[in-house]
Amino acid sequence: MLDIVADIRSRYRWALLAIAILISGSGLLIQHLISVQQADTKVINIAGKQRMLSQKISLHAHALLVSNTDHQLQHLKMLKQALSQFLSGHEFITQKNEHGQYLLLDSELQEYYFAMPAGLDATTRDYLVSANQLVAELQSPRVVNFVDVDMSEFEVEEVERLLRQLDGAVTLFEREAVSKVNLVSKIEYGFWFLALALLLVELKFIFAPMEQTISDSISRYKKQKNRAEQISQSKDRFISRVSHEFRTPLQGLIAAIDALTLADEQQAVKTQAQYCVNRLVVMLDELRDLHQLSIGQWQLNPTKANLQHTLVAVIAPFELACQEKKLSFEFHLNPELDCIAKLDHPRLQQVMMALLTNAIKYTEQGCIKISLSLSKEQLHIHVSDTGVGFRQVYPYIEQEKYLEDNHFQGLQTGLARVQYIVAAQNGTVKFSDVQPHGAAVNISLPIQIDPSELKSQADKVIKHVLIVEDEKVNAMILEQLLKSLNITSQWAENGLVAIELVKRQAFDVIFMDLNMPVMDGFQAIDIIRRELNISTPIVVVTANIANSTLTRIYQLGADSHFYKPISMQSIEDVLNTLPSDGGSN
Repeated sequence: MLDIVADIRSRYRWALLAIAILISGSGLLIQHLISVQQADTKVINIAGKQRMLSQKISLHAHALLVSNTDHQLQHLKMLKQALSQFLSGHEFITQKNEHGQYLLLDSELQEYYFAMPAGLDATTRDYLVSANQLVAELQSPRVVNFVDVDMSEFEVEEVERLLRQLDGAVTLFEREAVSKVNLVSKIEYGFWFLALALLLVELKFIFAPMEQTISDSISRYKKQKNRAEQISQSKDRFISRVSHEFRTPLQGLIAAIDALTLADEQQAVKTQAQYCVNRLVVMLDELRDLHQLSIGQWQLNPTKANLQHTLVAVIAPFELACQEKKLSFEFHLNPELDCIAKLDHPRLQQVMMALLTNAIKYTEQGCIKISLSLSKEQLHIHVSDTGVGFRQVYPYIEQEKYLEDNHFQGLQTGLARVQYIVAAQNGTVKFSDVQPHGAAVNISLPIQIDPSELKSQADKVIKHVLIVEDEKVNAMILEQLLKSLNITSQWAENGLVAIELVKRQAFDVIFMDLNMPVMDGFQAIDIIRRELNISTPIVVVTANIANSTLTRIYQLGADSHFYKPISMQSIEDVLNTLPSDGGSN
């Protein structure tokens, strides 16, 4: 991309430079020709004035010859002024440079002034000589004798001849000026055609290739964009498919482990198996969240649930992990946390899980401390350890150490997800190192507490539910978990069967899968809400992690959701968030 920009910039600069040079050259040449035109105007003006002065000299000379003494002085004065101006004008027109070349006379004018038959220079000078003789005689103290003065120059024929010659000179000067004007006009036309030619050349060799380069680049980048979008879509489908395929067998594995009846000495093995399965579920959740974060579709889902139960459920299993690493585990829980709070409880559990996982991972000896408190609807979380600290291993703080890090456990996204979740809920998080060694995390998270909700959970009575699931194994697992909560259930293998069942009888809750044959969950939810107008709470149970899926189910009228594999905790959490007036048709 940078190469294309540089090439376009270079072509554009060359085009502008060529146009600038042409315009500048044209402007300078025209300015020069205009100055020449101004000089020609002055010359024509002086040449025309010479005609007037010749007539003026003739007039005053004739007056001196025939007038009385009273007017001679006045005519003499005017004659002398006219002679001076006439001589000055003639010398201006016939001036030369230091090389002896005439400045204002071209070859035709030189011939007109100095060659026969015109000989304007000789005629002019003879005329001046005769006029000066007359002036000299009039200024002589002796008696004026006009017999000695050559008066032939002042005869009508001679004066007319001089006037015609001066007219001819003016005509030649005007012709020369007109030829220069024509030259300027031709030069201007020439520059105009040259500018057009230059623009055509630039259009063909600069702008057309530039346009083609841009067009090719845009086409290439469009193909790359389409390819990237295809890859992204393929990645989305792959992640969703992998999550779905992993969660289904994990569901059976969790149910099988929970169903195991072992001797007391083997309970640790069962606990270890449960922990490992839970870690797999957590990794799938991390993969789902990382995917949603990368495509900008991270969505919070605030619900009301017991805050203490949410925290204890996620923190308690880590005590076993600390025991295995021989780490001290200190857990302080403020009694005020035993309340109903509205926030995204699963996201809060993810935050706690990421913090504790990171603390245990990088702590080899010492202790893990957790402190949770509540004040002014602010949840305060403090997690500290005696490990190596953030600066040695946290990749977002020190890139070099990250490249040298040989710890490959986990997906390396935990603390980044913590920052995003806390920021999305308008909270604050601070990572710091503890001296002499260790790390600490402090989080403040705003939550909404409703005292009236403290007893509402006890009022909810859920006795009979509908399970809509095409996989019989998944339906049986959910049925067994609900049975342990003293909740009976009925099974429908697809959405169409579920529609017929809800028409005939009432259910307290409907657990709805999405991907089913005959009629999927989307269509079934839409019919229940819009056509049958049934308000029974609908909980979507799915392995599809796409954010667009969640948006669609809530638009259709679902009340809540949780992901496969199903666990007792996820069922209890979602049941506690449902409205208590379900089951009405």
